[in-house]
Amino acid sequence: MTTPHQPAVQLNPPDLRAAHEAMVRQTRIGKLAAIGTLGAFGLFVGLVVWAVEGGVGGMALGAVAFLAVLLLLVIPMIISAAKEQKHEGPAGKGPSSFGQVVTTAPAAQVWEAVYAVLAAQKFTPPRAVDPQTVNSARSLSMASWGESITVRIEGTHDGRGVVTAWARPAFPLQWLDYGRNRRHANAVLNAVPGATPAV
Repeated sequence: MTTPHQPAVQLNPPDLRAAHEAMVRQTRIGKLAAIGTLGAFGLFVGLVVWAVEGGVGGMALGAVAFLAVLLLLVIPMIISAAKEQKHEGPAGKGPSSFGQVVTTAPAAQVWEAVYAVLAAQKFTPPRAVDPQTVNSARSLSMASWGESITVRIEGTHDGRGVVTAWARPAFPLQWLDYGRNRRHANAVLNAVPGATPAV
């Protein structure tokens, strides 16, 4: 942690909250595109079934086909939301998960806890991007394009430290993550010694 008498340090990225909000907008675009594409495909399938079968029975089968295609999207969304609920903590919901806690623990002790959690979550060894911030990543898997996490510790005027964790998908339009990034961010924040919620 820095102290008030230390010179200002250029942070990279300078504002994690703003970067998180930009990522939220990107994932929202990905979600809308997926819903629109699958909805259009479902409508197309329903209309084809209706055209082939004809009549009221064909219309009913077309509606069933349309709903079946929509279930391909709705079921993963329900599963993702349920898994995300399990990872309570200071970090918010969504594939771009951001949270902060405050601690009076020494910086060295906080960094030790952070590094241990990142290793336990199978992230790469953290890479410092400035004196207060590290980045780490998880590689591509069958369930994900990979995840990234940024952790920053900043000092406050009263000698406490604010720990920020921002976990997000490596692919910016990935909007379905089954709670993975909230789990990663909360694992870091919950491991900070003496952490209390940031207000």
